[in-house]
Amino acid sequence: MPRTLPATPLDEAFLDLRAVSVLSVHLEIRVTGHVDTARLAAALATAADAHPMARARPAPERPWALHARWALDAPLAVEVVDDVTVAREVLQSRLPDDRAVSVMVARDGEGDVVAFRFHHAAIDGRGALRFVASVVDAYAGRPLPDDGLAHARDLRRLAGARGASDVAARAAKIASDAWGRAGLTRIAGDGGEDGPHHALVTRRLEPAVVKALRKSKPEGATLNDCLLAAHLRTVVAWNERRGGRVGRSVSVMMPVDLRADGEVVANLASYVAIVVPTRDLADPGSAIAAVSAQTRAVKERGTAGWIADVLSVLVVPRGVKRVAPRLLPLVEGRFVESTILSNLGPASFGDLGEAGAVREVRFSPPVLSPRMAVTLGVVGHDDGLTLTWRSLRRQVGAAGVAEFAEVFLERLDATTRDRG
Repeated sequence: MPRTLPATPLDEAFLDLRAVSVLSVHLEIRVTGHVDTARLAAALATAADAHPMARARPAPERPWALHARWALDAPLAVEVVDDVTVAREVLQSRLPDDRAVSVMVARDGEGDVVAFRFHHAAIDGRGALRFVASVVDAYAGRPLPDDGLAHARDLRRLAGARGASDVAARAAKIASDAWGRAGLTRIAGDGGEDGPHHALVTRRLEPAVVKALRKSKPEGATLNDCLLAAHLRTVVAWNERRGGRVGRSVSVMMPVDLRADGEVVANLASYVAIVVPTRDLADPGSAIAAVSAQTRAVKERGTAGWIADVLSVLVVPRGVKRVAPRLLPLVEGRFVESTILSNLGPASFGDLGEAGAVREVRFSPPVLSPRMAVTLGVVGHDDGLTLTWRSLRRQVGAAGVAEFAEVFLERLDATTRDRG
């Protein structure tokens, strides 16, 4: 493997957002026993051999260079702490930390927690899930896949427009979203608090609850559509409780995986906006209908590939690109969503040998803008769903994000009540 690798236009976009955001992808597992840290460090190195982006860090660059590069020589280490909160919140809040992967083990009587922090410019949520699975397999002595990295990161091949109809559909989606963001609702703050940059709160939907949700969802809608609708309705309800402004619309950023092969550990997530008029969020049925109409159109028309088309033609010096995010406050009203919901789907891990089985998985996406106060990550495990909310602590503190989670669960419960 070469010692450096070109950054894709998508990588560069996230590298440049470092100026305004802490771009950590949070993924953690809890095992039934206790982890041997020397064995974990060896497993981490083995997994990084199979997935070279795990050793990525931004290579030094000149302001006039047209493209960024990754150096594939970042150190890999395992830190050990006695406080799960440190592993969870402090690790995700570190700024700056440009290594692709950082790992902490939190010793706990209920089973050790292994917390991973991924830099989104190098590795997205799906890549994080694959890498952690490889670490688990390496720890237990199971073989690992070869992710065919170079071919798999060709954005134009994966998602570029194939003709005029693709271009037209993608342009129409971008224009429609920009128009819909006029009068967009922003999540109201609760005064915030001091502490690590992020506050995280997790709730578990047990298998019986997930089964009831699947049974009650409208025909043609997905479970993720129901989660998206509940999340959008939560923004409205939260703002009403806090006396915050409720605008003409609410939007959620939804990642879409561009991978042709699920084994690739890299940054290959496009993003699409789901922008819903506030009037359509009055009840669960109309909210789910509005969301599912948009998500279905994204799948049918392939509009998630817009990011490959737009970013690939922005050939300007890196020095210009690096300062561009500092201009974001001038335009983010029309280009930054109210929130994010990222759903990784089911996580399936083997055991960790003497450390036991994986009994819990948590995931949360980064907060991409100071105007996006709360995000939500979803991951499936053991037939249930684990939901983790992440807030900018200076805007919404730990108690506030816990309340936000309860408002969401109320809205989600209304989905099954109304159709039960």
